[in-house]
Parts: sequence; C-alpha cells; structure tokens
Amino acid sequence: MIVITDSNIIFSALINPAGSEANIFKAKGQIQFIAPDFLLEEIREHWLQIENFSSLNKFELLEEYKFLKSKIKVVSIEDIPPIKLVEAYQIVKDIDEEDTYFVALYLFQKHKIWTGDKQLINGLLAKGYNICVTTKELKKMLYKKD
Repeated sequence: MIVITDSNIIFSALINPAGSEANIFKAKGQIQFIAPDFLLEEIREHWLQIENFSSLNKFELLEEYKFLKSKIKVVSIEDIPPIKLVEAYQIVKDIDEEDTYFVALYLFQKHKIWTGDKQLINGLLAKGYNICVTTKELKKMLYKKD
C-alpha cells in the first residue's frame, strides 16, 4: 500500500517519536510513503515550533527528521499535471488551500492521503471524496493478521 503523507503526520512523528505516527514509519510493513515536495517547505516553515514541542533535543530531532525523510518518496509538484493542481484547488479552496498539493497528488496517483486533519477529512467527505486514511486505520492494516 502507498499513502500520501500529510504534513501533520510528520509534525506528530517529530514531536512524539514514540507515538503512533512515528511507529508506523518504523514498522516493517508493506506501507510506502510519498508526499509532494511542498511537505518539506511546510516542515521548514514550522521547524521552530516542532523544536519547541518535541521531546527530542536538536540533534536527535534532526536525526529523526532525516530518518523520516528517508522513508518518504518526495514528488516534485512540477511533476503533477497542472490540470490536477487546478482541480485540487477547486476542491480544497474552502477547506484549506495548503492541502492543494496533497489532494493534487491524490488526483494524479490515486493513493489515499494519510492525515490527522479532521477538517480536511470531513471537508472532503462532505464533497464526496473518501480519499483519506487515518493513523488508526493504518495501524489496523499494519498489524492485521492474515
């Protein structure tokens, strides 16, 4: 399974490196992670806040970030067809414009978005888009016995 990783998932994993999100990245499962390169921009933009809330010191936090980045295939937003960007913007403009690139990547590659953003999940569902997966759902898939 491939999931598009939303920024709030990375924030959570960095703030709480022993939490569910971080553990999903560390699990030996069949989940692959992708994200638009906008994710890296958002992390840079919020780095000081992440540092302030994280239980890790600066060195440990940087190491954890490097690990998480190594698990995610980053897709350049330039590789997403412009028509998908426009379509995504139309979908999320009244939910949260900053989610445009994640929804555009979904429209382009059809992998669900792993997010903890209830506003995004509910806003998309209200528009008929069941395109998100939560941490709780991923944990169930990851640890499901066949």
